[in-house]
Amino acid sequence: MTLEPLLTASPAIQFHVFTVVPAALLGGVMLARKKGTPAHRMLGRVWLVLMVLTALSTFLIHGINMFHGFSPIHILSLVVLVSAFEVIRTARTRNFIRLQRVVKSLYFGAIGIAALFTLWPGRIMYEVVFGHDVALAGPVQDTGSMAGQAAVGAPIWVWPLLAALIGLGVSRMRDREMLAWRLMLLPVIVLGISVLTSLSGPMTGTAMATLPAGLVAGALAGWWSMRMTAVRRLPGNRIAVKGEFVSLIAILLIFAARFATGTLQATAPDMLEMAIPAVVLAGLPAFSAALMASRALAQAGINPLRVTHRRLSGHAKC
Repeated sequence: MTLEPLLTASPAIQFHVFTVVPAALLGGVMLARKKGTPAHRMLGRVWLVLMVLTALSTFLIHGINMFHGFSPIHILSLVVLVSAFEVIRTARTRNFIRLQRVVKSLYFGAIGIAALFTLWPGRIMYEVVFGHDVALAGPVQDTGSMAGQAAVGAPIWVWPLLAALIGLGVSRMRDREMLAWRLMLLPVIVLGISVLTSLSGPMTGTAMATLPAGLVAGALAGWWSMRMTAVRRLPGNRIAVKGEFVSLIAILLIFAARFATGTLQATAPDMLEMAIPAVVLAGLPAFSAALMASRALAQAGINPLRVTHRRLSGHAKC
């Protein structure tokens, strides 16, 4: 581990890192602590300021130049800023259920997804964490420039597709009543496309082993996360479904992983032979798709890990 790449980076990148790292740590502490206490509210205010500063600092970073120095990555920064205002609004109106959803989606979506790709070989934070002397299978190119080339050369339909996927994910953040088959439709489609896309492309032995492991891990994680959730069935084979943010994050992770795979295939195919990219690009979509599918199954009443609460009987036999 070395701080040299960060210390020699531009002031904008240094400021970005010095705000996002405390935001990541503080956000985790805030989510784990008891809610509603004075300390929690103070931590929340500090965390929100850090998130806003982190988002604003990205507009001074132009590693991927698609349109006058900006790229689709900056859309995430706009989402963060809009979400920050929504956090303030829901906190003032004391809509705590929606507040928790927005905060969790902001934390796991903005910080979690971005963190996965800042640790990519060739990025500054990769060199900070793993150092300069990591043994790599071949030369590593600047992934910022590679992503920029791929983004500029991507078909125009990719960006409307991304917008549609974000819309689908956002639609699942609201409470709704729906038929069981409609509840399963999107997760099944996402799971099928993710698996078929992985199997149709070139896969190393590491990636082939990671694919089933990601599916199993995602399914178990989804069922475990819903183990305490009760199923509310309605007449007409309908189910009352609570809004959740996990689907949006899973969809964005799958898209990001596929986009990164296409980028590497076009600009640096040798990197796909490396262990870290192979594991991430094969395991992440599989895990995310299986997570969505198992959570939908749990919402429909199929959850082998569900915890059932039984009332103790007050009658005793003599």
